[in-house]
Amino acid sequence: MFANGNGWLNYHHLYYFWRVAHEGSLSRAAAQLRLSHSTLSTQIRALEEHLHGELFVRSGRSLVLTALGNDILHYANEIFRLGMELSESVDGKTEMAKTPLHVGVVSTIPKSLLYRLLAPALPRTEQGPLRLHQGSLEQLLSLMSAGGLHLILTEEKPPQGLSQHIYCRPLMDTPIALYGTASLVDSYRAQFPFSLSGAPMLLPSRSSGLRTLLEDWLSAHKIRVRVLGEFDDMETLREFGSQGHALFPLPSICAAESSLGLGIESLGVLPNLKESIYALSPERRSHRVDVRRILDHAPAKSSELSPRLEVLEPT
Repeated sequence: MFANGNGWLNYHHLYYFWRVAHEGSLSRAAAQLRLSHSTLSTQIRALEEHLHGELFVRSGRSLVLTALGNDILHYANEIFRLGMELSESVDGKTEMAKTPLHVGVVSTIPKSLLYRLLAPALPRTEQGPLRLHQGSLEQLLSLMSAGGLHLILTEEKPPQGLSQHIYCRPLMDTPIALYGTASLVDSYRAQFPFSLSGAPMLLPSRSSGLRTLLEDWLSAHKIRVRVLGEFDDMETLREFGSQGHALFPLPSICAAESSLGLGIESLGVLPNLKESIYALSPERRSHRVDVRRILDHAPAKSSELSPRLEVLEPT
């Protein structure tokens, strides 16, 4: 789409657009680029003429991308990210100079499960080191939009109406089990799971996909629990749970991990409840070997999730 009757795209114009789009202001972008406001405005207009459409509309003192502008920004992010990777690859002669694999991870995915998902990429040392970025899904999507991530691992699908193309792949799903100290588990084992009514519980934060699944399951079974704590990080939740004050949920795939701790037992798997893990990427098929290995070697393929690639289009 970058060539039309007017010839090939001027990549200087595209770069200026890219900087303005991320700054949200002609003035700020012009100051950073050391160009006059009028010069930068002329370059943007030239790009709009080439693409036969407006890229920005003004909203107060800021510039807001149009639908066309959002589409162009998606491609510009990829173009300039790949350009930076190319420069690093050509110039880099040492291990540290190799292009890192940037993966964003929501904090509610347990670390032991995270290792299982990312382990296939670790032997690919020729690609560069693995760099993990942890945060909320909203924060990670923003970082990916700016070209800062190759992949996001999350336990919930991204919302509709995003400003960039996102390709969503189901990686795996796993049943959810409840854990606790041996004495606590014994007191709720009879007639499980209906014995959970009134049980003390530690839960993930309300912003997590797992919390939504758990609340829907409890509501469907008319079970009310006593929530003693809410946590953004699953490792912290598990540490508090190991002290014996409350039960806590974890993907059952984590049960085999010795890091569960001495004295921690499984109360049981919650019937008909599974947590799904998704991989989000800004491109349909990655050029990186390590990303493809992560996508192709998930530890447990879902039997219920569709294996098709879902494209979330910008609005």
